[in-house]
Amino acid sequence: MQQIAPYVHEEKVRHTPKARSIREVVFGVNDGLVSITGLVVGVSASHMASRQILLAAMAAVVAAAVAMGLGQYLSTVAQNEYFLAERSREMREVHEVPLEETAEVESIYRAQGFSGEQVEMLTRHTTADKDRWVDFMMKEELGIILESMDSPWVSALIMALAVITGSLPPVLPFVIVQQPGAAMTWAIVLASLTAFALGVLKSVVGRTSWIKGGAQFFVVTALAILIGIFAGHGLGALMTG
Repeated sequence: MQQIAPYVHEEKVRHTPKARSIREVVFGVNDGLVSITGLVVGVSASHMASRQILLAAMAAVVAAAVAMGLGQYLSTVAQNEYFLAERSREMREVHEVPLEETAEVESIYRAQGFSGEQVEMLTRHTTADKDRWVDFMMKEELGIILESMDSPWVSALIMALAVITGSLPPVLPFVIVQQPGAAMTWAIVLASLTAFALGVLKSVVGRTSWIKGGAQFFVVTALAILIGIFAGHGLGALMTG
């Protein structure tokens, strides 16, 4: 028998836990990297002592990790509630307008290239069980796979750890190097290399140009560094003015 090849395959791939986890990790690491690099460079340019810079950076890391983690928790809860609401709606339609829903199943199978007899047989099999019917509509019509719903707390933890990981390159030099100027230089170098590597990783996963991906992330981080430098010099001038 001809194999079913859902026409929303690409959409379903984006709903898989693996795809979402990769997106969360890249987003979290990039957020931590860019925001903390900008802050570290900014306070360094304002001529603060290494200990003050480190304390400010650590406070910012904790705040960013908590904020992003809680934001991810709330967004995951909202997404799961939406998925369940859509399933309830599909179940209601199956009970209230079964003929229209049956016609939708048939149209989906026709779009997949099945013949008239195959469409009739597959539709009869799919609609014989209400749960199977609803799951089919969720998957093929909406691109939603309920089995892949994320745990809000796991998603929040992944996001928080990703933010912390992204914050390490600009923060670690101030832990290891005592000289503020040298520490800032190392922070910029490590942050830039990490940004490029993260862009390359994103491109490899997404099967796009690794040079373009690396350059995109590098440019964003470079902008954060430049803004941090200008803001830091302005802050330093205000404090000494």
